[in-house]
Amino acid sequence: MSNRAIYAIMGIVVAVALVGLWFLVKAPADDAPATAAPPVGKPSGFAGHEAPPVPNRTPVLAGGSGANELPERVKEYAANGAIVRDHRTGTHAPIDLDPNARPQNDRKIDPNLTKAVADQVRGVMHDCIQALPASARGENPRLEGTLTIAIANKAVLVNKAQINIRDVNGDAAETTRQCIEQKSLALTHDAGAEPDMPSYDINLSFTLI
Repeated sequence: MSNRAIYAIMGIVVAVALVGLWFLVKAPADDAPATAAPPVGKPSGFAGHEAPPVPNRTPVLAGGSGANELPERVKEYAANGAIVRDHRTGTHAPIDLDPNARPQNDRKIDPNLTKAVADQVRGVMHDCIQALPASARGENPRLEGTLTIAIANKAVLVNKAQINIRDVNGDAAETTRQCIEQKSLALTHDAGAEPDMPSYDINLSFTLI
């Protein structure tokens, strides 16, 4: 083969390579569909527009029309200058609050001592309800109240007993209340190492059984 023929073949190969390279570079720019990037910060489906505002809504309690409305079963009333919210079911008389009772004691004493005194009142309650007829008891009869004690000479003395009887019908409620109050005033207990103090309130809440 002559040199001229060799040069001619090499020229054809180079030409074909150049044409192929041109198609490789040119084809993506001509054939690929133009795709616009979504705008940054726009939610999908709202291109070119702001997201619709969310309306303000006031929370509503179940069974009511406002956020501050109490459920129907909760009774609210004033007693001795305090607002009482009564969550008990059924029909009950309003809770009586002692206007002279302190909301909290100035000094805390040993809780084991207050429990021992409260247990003595529970024992008095059991004695006083022995004569309480079953027909006078409601669905949830209870004793609630406050015992005011004093500590002197290493002994606990009861200065005042304010007892309320709940969910007991007729005169039996008053008879039971007086019995518990009178017998509670006679209670005493060893004060142990507790220093003397003139007055201390113990809250009472027992199921009347």
